[in-house]
Amino acid sequence: MDRKSDEEPRNAAQEPEQSSSRIALEDIESPILLQGVAYWRELSSGRSFPVRADITPRGLAALLRNTTLLRVIDGGKDYEYRIVGDAYVMAHGASFQGKRWSETYKRSPGYHSLIKPVYDWVVRKAEPVAMRGWIERGGESSEMVHSEYVFLPLGTDGKTVDHILVFAVYLPREKRPQPA
Repeated sequence: MDRKSDEEPRNAAQEPEQSSSRIALEDIESPILLQGVAYWRELSSGRSFPVRADITPRGLAALLRNTTLLRVIDGGKDYEYRIVGDAYVMAHGASFQGKRWSETYKRSPGYHSLIKPVYDWVVRKAEPVAMRGWIERGGESSEMVHSEYVFLPLGTDGKTVDHILVFAVYLPREKRPQPA
């Protein structure tokens, strides 16, 4: 999937039910994600974004199940899953903790093709991204899961992103939101 460096992350899938799209932070619906964004903003305390060392287990306690923390490798050539919450494991059918994105790609290529440009965007632009939509569960299952994500940059100098803090919620197809 070729992308211009400034193109916003999005899914190239044609079927709306099988895609995810970017949403504004103000449009986040999940209370968990809203709490995660509030925590991130609190830790930023006037900076563009907080540093990795600001993130503590105590601060994440209520959010840990829905948290993924990635370490940026070589400016975004790869990513290492440092913390992987239970919600992620259940939605994707595996824990990628301690693994690199490049090692996990084959397990869920559709999801990984969607998510890598999002990671790259957060690193390149050093700004948050929120998304909502459908993802295909990895592994043996082809089950679709409705999700809402927020990807938040972390770094040491307010310009260079060295980690990405992700909060996500997942709902199986039978519990998906119904149009009003």
